[in-house]
Formats: sequence, C-alpha cells, structure tokens
Amino acid sequence: MNLNKVDKLVILLICLSLVVGIYTVYQRVEIEKQYKTAEIILDYSEMKKMADSSEESLDYWLKEFREYGAQSVAIQEETIKLLIESGKPLRADIVSELIKNYNWQNDFDSDIVTMVEGNDIRPTDVIVTTKDEALYNYLVSGLTERYSHELFDTHIINGVYYIILRGTNDDVYYGSTEKVLNLAGKGVYEVNRVVDSRLLNIGIGYDDEKIDQVKKSGLDVILRPINFPEYNEKLAGVYRAANEKYDLKPRIYLLHGKEVLGYPGNEDKLLDYVNEKNIAIGLIESSTQREHLDGEGLNKLVEDSGYKGMRAFTMWDYIRQRNKYYNYEGAEEIENTMFRAITERNIRAIYFKPFFQEEDSKKYLTDADEYERTFVSLENRLNDHGITLGRAEAIKEFHIGSKRMAILSFGITLAAVLLFIKMFNIHGKKVNLLYLFSIPAAIIPLIMRNLAEKGFAFAAAVVFSGLGIYYFMMEVKKIYGSPEKYSKLKVMTNSTRILLCSIAIALAGAVFLDAVLADVKYFLEMDIFRGVKFAQILPFGIFVLIYLIYFLNKNDESSFKSVVNTTVGVLNKDIKVYYAIVAAVIGVVGYVYISRTGHETNIQPSNIEMITRNFMEYILLARPRTKEFLIAFPAIFVAVYAAGKKSEFFTGLFMLAAAIGTSSVINTFSHIRTPIYLSFARTLIALGFGIVIGCMAVIIADLFYKIHMRLQEKLK
Repeated sequence: MNLNKVDKLVILLICLSLVVGIYTVYQRVEIEKQYKTAEIILDYSEMKKMADSSEESLDYWLKEFREYGAQSVAIQEETIKLLIESGKPLRADIVSELIKNYNWQNDFDSDIVTMVEGNDIRPTDVIVTTKDEALYNYLVSGLTERYSHELFDTHIINGVYYIILRGTNDDVYYGSTEKVLNLAGKGVYEVNRVVDSRLLNIGIGYDDEKIDQVKKSGLDVILRPINFPEYNEKLAGVYRAANEKYDLKPRIYLLHGKEVLGYPGNEDKLLDYVNEKNIAIGLIESSTQREHLDGEGLNKLVEDSGYKGMRAFTMWDYIRQRNKYYNYEGAEEIENTMFRAITERNIRAIYFKPFFQEEDSKKYLTDADEYERTFVSLENRLNDHGITLGRAEAIKEFHIGSKRMAILSFGITLAAVLLFIKMFNIHGKKVNLLYLFSIPAAIIPLIMRNLAEKGFAFAAAVVFSGLGIYYFMMEVKKIYGSPEKYSKLKVMTNSTRILLCSIAIALAGAVFLDAVLADVKYFLEMDIFRGVKFAQILPFGIFVLIYLIYFLNKNDESSFKSVVNTTVGVLNKDIKVYYAIVAAVIGVVGYVYISRTGHETNIQPSNIEMITRNFMEYILLARPRTKEFLIAFPAIFVAVYAAGKKSEFFTGLFMLAAAIGTSSVINTFSHIRTPIYLSFARTLIALGFGIVIGCMAVIIADLFYKIHMRLQEKLK
C-alpha cells in the first residue's frame, strides 16, 4: 500500500480522531460493566394455568421458580373478562349483540329492557349483571376509584345488581371482515362481527389473594396497570395507591395494552411517579428481535424520565414450543433463546411463561426437573459473562456531545476521501484539496445532529470496509506481480499479516461507528442503525472498481477513463461456460448472504447449522460468524496462494470471497445493543479459526495445484 507524505499525515489525523472514538467506546464499556443483572419475571396468569394442569399447586411452583432464580411475578389488573373466565358469578353483554338473541328480554328486569328499547342503554354499552353483593361492591369500588361516574350507572332491582358501562364506537372490537356470497359465489356484502369491547378489558382492581400468595412465596410483586384513554386522570394515582396499599416497592413498569398509563394528556403523573421511585421502564422486544413493542407515549416516557429503561424479552408461543427442538432431549433450545437474549441483545428482564410440551402444542410442560435443569444451566452460562440473576435496574443514561461527534465526523470524512483517491488511483497535488471537504463535514453534527449520527455511522461502515478491501487487494497485487516464488509457509505468514491488518482497519471503522452511535437510545434500541444491508452491499462495488482499475486495466490511461474502457473490454470478452457457472453460483451466494442479514427474512439457517451454532455457544465465550471464519478469512489465504501461482481467475475469485470479511466485522459491531466485549470476542475467535482454516486451505490448494500440474503433464 503506497503512501506519500500527505497520505501519512491524513492517516495520522484519522488516528487522532480514532483515539476519541476509542475513549468513547471505553466509556460505553464502563456502563456495560454496571449493567450485569438479569431478572426473571413470572407471568402470574400463565403460571396459574400451568399449575392447574399439573399435580402441584401454584404455591409449589412459585417457590420452585424462586429457587431456580426467578425474582418477581407480574400481576395485571383484574378486568370483567378475567373475572368471568376465572368463574366468578358474573355476566356481561354487549348490547348490540345481546338484542340479536331471541327472547333476550326474559333474562333482564323490565326496567332494564325498557332502557334498552328506549335507547337509554345504547348498542355500544355493556350490561354487567351479578347476584353477588360482595362482587358488585368490588366492581363499583374499583370503577369509582379509577374512572368518572360518566362511565357507568348502577341499578339494584329485585336482588339483582346491574352495572351499565357507557361505551362508544371506539370501544367496540370487531373480528375480521366476512364476505357474504350468493349462490353463484359472488359477493353480496361484507360484515364485521362484534367480538369484544374495550369496556370488558379495562382495569377494575387487583386481587388481594393473588398478591398475598406471591408475597408469601418470597417473590416480588410487579403490578401491571391498564390504561383507558377516555378516563385516565386518576389512573397513575391509583397505581401509586395500589403499591402503597400492598406495601410494594415498584421497580419496573411494564406496559399493558396499547398506551402508557395516563395517555393521552396525563402521562406526566406517571412520569412523576417513575422519577420519584426510580422505576425502570420495560421495553418489550418485538417478535422479530428488533426494537420493541410500540405503545402510545412509551418512547416519550422513557426520554422524559432520563432514559430509565431496560430491554425486556417476552416468551412468545413459538419459543415456548421449542421443547425437544433440534434433537435436544429437553428445553435446551428455549434456554439458548433466553441466553442469547440476555448476552447478545442486552435484555435485562425475561418475562417468563412456562414451556409447552412440544412444537405446535399448547399443553404445558410440568416437569420440575426440566425447569430446574434449564435455569441452572442458564445461570452457569451467564456467569461466564459476569451476569447474575436478580433484581434488574435501568441502564445508565449516556450521550456524546456534538463537538465530540464533529471530531469523529472529521476523521471519517478524511478516511472517505483517502479511499476515493486510492480507489480511483488519482494522482497530482491538486487532488489533496479534496481533503478540505473534511472541514465542512465536521460542522454537520453541530447543526444537524440526527442526520450526522446515521449518516456518518453508515459512512464509517462502508469506508473502512472499503479501505480494508483496498489494503488486502494491493498486498495481493504485489504478490501477483512479484517474480518471487512463495513457499506454503511464506504464503501462510503473508496471508496472516494481510488478514490481521485488513481486519484492524475494519475494527477502526467499527470503533468510529460505535462511537458515533454511542447513545443510550441505541443501547435500548429505541433507535437503530439502519442501512445495514446496504452497508454490506456497497463494499462489493468498491471491490469491483478496485479490481477493474488495478487488476484488469492494462493501460496507463486516466483512472476514470480506464474504468469505462476496461468495463467495455470485459463485456466484449467471450464468456466461457465455467465463467457463467461461477457467476451464477456467486449470484446465489450473494443473495443468500444479504438475505440472511437480520431477522426479517424467509431464508433461515438449516437445522444442522443451528445445532453447530449452539455447540459453539456452549464451548466458546462468543459464537464466531460462519461467513468470516469459514469463508472470508480463509479466502485471503487462498487468494495469496493463487497470486503466487499467477492465477488471475482464482486470485480474483478468492479476493471477492475475502471481501465479505471486512464488512462482516463492522456489521458485527453495528448491532449497538450487543455489548462491545462480545462483538470483540466474536471477531477474535473468528480470526483464530480463520487463520487455522486458512492454513489448511493453503495445504489443500497446493495439493490440488500439484494434481492439476501432473494431469497437465500427462495430457501433453
């Protein structure tokens, strides 16, 4: 890699900017060291269902799970629907559906019937009926405490207690649209059937027995209040009063429903309580393992609280069904899922629900030994990462200033200009004026902070991946053009040096990227680094340009003109069949490579690959990326070997495979939620494996080369 005096000065300035990035990453690591407790929160409702399907009581299971490492139990507010499902002597009817029943009037007092027929009770209302005075008093007390009297009316007629909940069209829930067809199969009209009402799902109080039961088991109680947008003025105060009534210390707020408590207009009351009690706000990860479940007012609540947040993981049904999955004897894959969530995705609260017996089954697993094995194994594996099970806390708030961002942006822009000049092989003193673009680039964070964060992070990912590619291609070119003969040992040592240097360049880009995005909102994944796939595609474009200019260009023309002429020459060449086959294979591999990035793709790892990944997770601190240690890193070794043998085709082919490496390394660090130490360990382990496999690949390549040469001799 030829460098003049200006290049060396630019690299020095980039390194000085990099020092700022390293310091920023160090600060982040210090925060991560303080964030080392994960909490298991049991879902009361699911635990009760599991207990009911077993031979043991809920008390038994709560105490068992406390021994396994669970810390708390989440109990949601009671609703009319939950009370009915639990067998309480209670009836609730949505009026619009009630009046469709034949002789419905026979089930109600004539006064109620008159009110319905006179539209004093409207179709959107709900009629709640009971003969249990204690239950009626409980309902009225809860409704009065939480909502305005405009929401409900009460009537006691002939020993029957009625509560009329006043609903609106917005409170009515419909099922999917159904088409009504005629005999010819043509649509006549569409109908939306009423299936539920929000009024049946509003909070009305907590169950004293449930809370006492959990407290006696030695577990903490986490209340999950329910918001009702129409009448929310009192709800935060009721949440506070409930914690005081039951002598609870609120530590975590978990959103229940679609809005935070008090939304809209009264979120500040919840915010005051969160700040007063230092309550951590749980952000429940979505099923795609990306960002969190959205809730109206949730992000604003976290921001206004000074980012008192933690990432939480709920046990989705498809995860709970992974018992005896991937040929495991038990729930090892469910354990793996929880382990990855905590170690790789910065999850600090597992909202735990019992396992199902097998895939596509909703029958609960009631084997206490398997639950114990799962949690003992999980805790032992977490200990290797310095993480313990206990009471989790919110992450510490962290941001970097715009001035620091300006320094980082300056270094990234210098690197971008350096890559541009080297990539196009531009010469002349005037070209150095391009470096002046770094000065206005440094001003961007001062005036457009949000744009600077995403823009310069993306630039760092592409530019330093490109510089790493440029470096190893120039080193391979030297070997290709050298008359020296390279022994296998020399190929291995040179390949190792080239690989380490190119990955060091990529790691510099990772530092810049992580420093630019060093903000608590990215740690909590309230915001994410977008454009990851594009950042992995662009380096291949850089590879193609460098290959055209430095490897295929046989003229001394200006670089821009040479790109055009060389491209035309390549397109005019007669294509051999095996070239087309190789191109097709590369296309398929490229599609799979890009599609497999992220979690929102239909192309998933095979069972064999997942079993292999799981095995590596068990024996290593971090699982290395397969495409790095098995493809990209060894490809540099084979490219160097091919260059030493002056094989133009195989040199280019394996350099292309090697180009995956630098972008993949930076991509590893692009997942800002993942702790730095884990990303770094993953890269180092991949390097170690890659060097070993690369050396083996050289031996195999040399064997094939010798066989090929012998065959050539025999065919003469």
